[in-house]
Amino acid sequence: MKSGVLGHTVCILGVMHAPEALPMTEDLLNHSDHGVREEARLAAAEITASDQKNITHSS
Repeated sequence: MKSGVLGHTVCILGVMHAPEALPMTEDLLNHSDHGVREEARLAAAEITASDQKNITHSS
């Protein structure tokens, strides 16, 4: 998959706050392309932040 498409895809997963995508997103933190790594970092932050909000609201 081309790096641009992969970067956009992982960005979308972050926006969707898809916790099931977190393992794949974390794997991409070591991708050879800087843009993909940055999108993975942002997506992981979005997903993690979303999980924290759900925990807070559940208690």
